[in-house]
Amino acid sequence: MQLQQLEYIVKISECGSITKAAEQLFISQPSLTKSISHLEKEYGVQIFVRKPRGIELTDDGKDFVHYAKGVLTASQVLKQRFSSLAETDGWESRLFVGAQQLDFVYQMFLEIYEQNKDKNIHYNLVETDRNSVIEQVLNGAVDLGIFVRSSADDKTFLWHTEAKKLDIQVLSRATVYACAGPKAPFYEKDCISTREAENSTCIVLDMGSRAKEDKCFGLTQHHFNLNRVVFFNTISACESFLAETDAVLFVAKWAIGCFKNPALRFFPVVESKNELNTVNELLLVKRAGEPIDATEQQFIQLLERYFSVERDCIKTTLNG
Repeated sequence: MQLQQLEYIVKISECGSITKAAEQLFISQPSLTKSISHLEKEYGVQIFVRKPRGIELTDDGKDFVHYAKGVLTASQVLKQRFSSLAETDGWESRLFVGAQQLDFVYQMFLEIYEQNKDKNIHYNLVETDRNSVIEQVLNGAVDLGIFVRSSADDKTFLWHTEAKKLDIQVLSRATVYACAGPKAPFYEKDCISTREAENSTCIVLDMGSRAKEDKCFGLTQHHFNLNRVVFFNTISACESFLAETDAVLFVAKWAIGCFKNPALRFFPVVESKNELNTVNELLLVKRAGEPIDATEQQFIQLLERYFSVERDCIKTTLNG
């Protein structure tokens, strides 16, 4: 028996659903079901019974949850009373996030900070390219990773062997946007296709070496002129170049707020009739099967609420 299994049991009893509990615990439903099955086998007791509208506690299950809560409470008291400052360096919790340059992340960190001013929390935000985000999550340098995957990516991106070591959640989906300055020929347009931009210099914003390979960005299938590609690793560098040239930058919706130059314009990329539109997915990842602490859970819930509101706003606009 592990404390984590007891936490799972309590969460399921609170949610009344294994599916909902798995979502809130940020683990897969099969993993949660397997963990509970092992616990029931270990103690020789059936804790839950499935019903048409979810699950219910058995009589033994009610007793089990009661004692589980007591054990968890006692564990928390012990941790608070006797945890070694040498081991924790004085920090009660931590929030280590690796992310691409995305505009909403800064506000998320600020909100978490404001909500936990009375706690000793170790914060760390690492902005880097998406491959490095994955690597840092896998090697434990950060606990949560946030990055963008495009439908134009090579199909093997992320879904290789290492993907089995990650829990992956899609936070949001959105069309790709193009960014250009006043010297771009399509500056006044409301939208463009990649064909319209194929003769312009294309800027690629990604800090990793793999960005320079024709694997992650689907350059050839999107008609980019491979002789006119410029790689930058900061948004400020992109802004400076865009403002003075006819270059175009294809950018994710969630990075637009990071650009501060008012002369730059953003417009959606809409492909021609016989071509599929490119769509971006915003992904949140963590190491598979590992528990998350209270601050990380708070951060995840904040993300989920933010993008839930965003989706509701989109629906309202469409229905209006």
